Parts: sequence; C-alpha cells; structure tokens
Amino acid sequence: MSKTDVEKLLLDLNEGRILTQQTFEGLDVEIYLDERDASAIADEWMQAFVRWAQDTAVAEEEVLRACREQAFKQTLALTGEPELAGYVSDDMGLIGAALLQGTANDSFVDQLLESYRQGRLPLR
Repeated sequence: MSKTDVEKLLLDLNEGRILTQQTFEGLDVEIYLDERDASAIADEWMQAFVRWAQDTAVAEEEVLRACREQAFKQTLALTGEPELAGYVSDDMGLIGAALLQGTANDSFVDQLLESYRQGRLPLR
C-alpha cells in the first residue's frame, strides 16, 4: 500500500463510490454516534490513530487532507449532520494515514475501509 492507494481512495470518494445516500439510509445519527463513542470501536480507533495518524508529516500530506475534506463535505451534503461528517472524515483520515505508511495488515483499519467500501458505516 502506498500513496497510490490513498489517491485511489480519494478518487473513489470523488466519484461517489464510497459515500452515498444509501450509506446513511435509515440512520439515527444520535444513536449511531452514541454507540460509536461507547463501544470498543472507540478504543480500537484511538489505538489505530496512535499507530498510523499521529505523525504530523503524514497528517499534512495533501492527498490525505483532500480525502478528509471530501468525506466531510459529502457526508454533510448527504446528511446535514456536521458531527457525523467529522467522524467519517476522521475515519478517512485514519484509513488514508495507514495506507500512506504501507500498512497491509492492520485488521482494524482494514475493517473500517471494508465497511465503507460495502456502503455502510462501521458498526452498522
């Protein structure tokens, strides 16, 4: 995995293949965010963040910022929920940071990405 993988993630976001109306269909945002904050995913997410996204040089990569921005804007446009958009943007930032650093076997990050690629939010 590499910068090319993050560029593909950005392309998929830009072309609407990751976040769609269907991703958020039937979602009770308040309940979803509460579940995310209370679940083991919050702890796992922070551990993955420490592994992959804490490095300032990585966080400042233009392609990574573009992924986060696109995810935020799309989620906000589809849901009107800025807090949810922040979570999705953070997820894309974490995924992108791991991809940039060449992770091939981080099961948590892989599960996050797979959830989005299947058109659903993590935990749904």
